[in-house]
Amino acid sequence: MRNACGVADELTKLRIAENESRFRLANEQIEATAERMGMLDPIPFICECPDEECSEIARLSLDEYEDVRQHPERFFTVHGHEELALRAGAGTEVASNDRYVLVDKVGIAGDVARERYEDLSGAEPPQELP
Repeated sequence: MRNACGVADELTKLRIAENESRFRLANEQIEATAERMGMLDPIPFICECPDEECSEIARLSLDEYEDVRQHPERFFTVHGHEELALRAGAGTEVASNDRYVLVDKVGIAGDVARERYEDLSGAEPPQELP
């Protein structure tokens, strides 16, 4: 039987994955617009951290962005923004450079990230930003 703390931990991990998946959707739109406009790298993408009010920018090349998207449970954050997911046990850091940190979601957060990725993959192509 799970205690109240265990349920709260699972809800936290679920919220982390849901918030990050929303940022992923917005970044798909940024990518589509960048490709259409022929923007030069690096492209400013929205940090994919768990903070739903985050507006920090991480700069990735389109190739780097596509590499991240090859892994349904992988997200990128600006430095320091990965800490909440790591402390909650919702992710593990897999790489970093001077511009961003890569975090793989694990457990329930990984399950949700994969589900949202599949939803996104089956959806209409992202709308380009005006």
